[in-house]
Amino acid sequence: MTTEENVPEEECVSAEEYARVRDDYWRVVRESEGFDLEDVSIPPYLCGTPFIVMRTYDGNGGYGDVDLVKGYCAVGLQRYNMMQGTNYKLSSLIKFNVTVNCVSSYYLTLFAQDPDVSPSVKTFQVRIDEKSFGRLDLTCSVARLKETKSEGDSAKEPFMPHYHGGPEASFPFVGDLPPWPSVADLSDGKRFYMVNGSELEANDWISTYLVLVIFSHDSLIVTRDRDYRSKLKIINVVIETSADDSLPSKDRLKAKSAHVYITFKGLAKPHAPRQIFEVGDHLERRAIVRRVICESTGEMSLLGKLCGGQKKGSVTRQSGEEAQSSKKARTRRS
Repeated sequence: MTTEENVPEEECVSAEEYARVRDDYWRVVRESEGFDLEDVSIPPYLCGTPFIVMRTYDGNGGYGDVDLVKGYCAVGLQRYNMMQGTNYKLSSLIKFNVTVNCVSSYYLTLFAQDPDVSPSVKTFQVRIDEKSFGRLDLTCSVARLKETKSEGDSAKEPFMPHYHGGPEASFPFVGDLPPWPSVADLSDGKRFYMVNGSELEANDWISTYLVLVIFSHDSLIVTRDRDYRSKLKIINVVIETSADDSLPSKDRLKAKSAHVYITFKGLAKPHAPRQIFEVGDHLERRAIVRRVICESTGEMSLLGKLCGGQKKGSVTRQSGEEAQSSKKARTRRS
């Protein structure tokens, strides 16, 4: 590509040159499906222009959302494990590329290992597309061994978040997340399954879901409390599957369509859009995560939220009403 040295300072970049470089850049990105972009760059003379490029990071750090990125790695491995019947765990993050948007697409390359399959680590590629800003709302469309790339996992437009329209009507869980189930609801053993202690330890994706919900709502939490993860303690977890689900209880954890209800402690100051929470790390808090794997595409979607906070608008109105009542009381006393 053209370098800064052979372009005169006074020369403006023409629209044709700008379009050519842009198209060449994204052609290379598409050919690589968004992965392995270390040697792809734009001419220095286009830096500072509206030219949008992907950012590339190695796995050694240098980026602020470590918990988010490693959580996305774990989500990709969970999708692969659920589809393949394996149990790969993240060994280390090698590198990743990410689009620079309010909602981003992540192209992650990582090492993972399943001792039951092979004693050596394997290289995986994972793609995560965020769908909303400020909450957990994502789709994992690629989760594969790097050496076994297939057309079914091919990314069409890696520089833009993409959404596949699947047969959503076939899923029992669609639309907004439900309210927290009542005690009477939880007694329905056909719909709900209480995860026991050993299952909680064996399924670390549950804690990953919780961290992703917290971090997606509050990306600055690490700057306030670097050790927040170590303070989190999951009290109990309930899995809801479809009302006509015939899976044995132990297999509810692997259901492709499920709501995960998590009760936990250790988060002193929760943050969520338009919500205010009582402060204190001793308080029990709640989070809900929906997982859906599309039967036709294999894509896995996660949608999650923190529960229990008061809406900011209702708090303001309540405060106004209380102030008015207090004023009337003072008037009567005088």
